[in-house]
Amino acid sequence: MAAAGTKNKWPPLLRREQAAEMTGAHPRYIDKLRLCGAVKTYKYVNGSRYMFYRDELLRHFGLENQNE
Repeated sequence: MAAAGTKNKWPPLLRREQAAEMTGAHPRYIDKLRLCGAVKTYKYVNGSRYMFYRDELLRHFGLENQNE
């Protein structure tokens, strides 16, 4: 899982691969979180790509208190 200081290490918006690396989850699981609406995402204007909010992922995985 994520180490201490995650908020300083990762940008506020993450690509799927970055989100998976930060949380230790599989990239497909990150996609499932997006598809079921469990975490907020940023959608590009043309809808071809999504970015994941770092703080939303930390909250979902219960890691937000470890990194403050």
